[in-house]
Amino acid sequence: MKKLILSVAFLGLGVFSFAQTTDRKADFEQKKAERLQKMKQELNLTDAQVAQIKALHEQKAAERKQEMTAKKEDRMQKMKQNEADMQKILTPDQYKKFQEMKAKKMAERREQFQNRKSAETAVVK
Repeated sequence: MKKLILSVAFLGLGVFSFAQTTDRKADFEQKKAERLQKMKQELNLTDAQVAQIKALHEQKAAERKQEMTAKKEDRMQKMKQNEADMQKILTPDQYKKFQEMKAKKMAERREQFQNRKSAETAVVK
C-alpha cells in the first residue's frame, strides 16, 4: 500500500513539474513575441524588417548556445584533468574519501539550488 501511495505521489510530482516547465517556455515565447510586436509599433517597422530582426535574434541565440556548449566542454575537460591530478597526488584511500566529500558537497548544492528555485517560483506566482 505504501509503495502504491509513493508511486502515485511521485507520478503526480513528475506531471506537475513537467507542466510548469512547458508553461515557462510558452511564457518566454509569448513575451519574446510581445517585445518584437512592441518594437514594430514603436519603430514603425515593416514586416520585412520584423522578419530580419527575428532572424537576427535566432542567429544570435544559436551562437550563444554554441558558445555555452564550448564553455561547458572546456569546463568538463578541466574537471577531468583536475581529477587525474588529484588521483596522482592522493593515496587510494584518500582519493576515495575525497570522492565521498565531493559527492556530499554536490548533494548539498543541489538541495540549496532546489530550495532557491522553489522559493523563486513561489514568489513569481
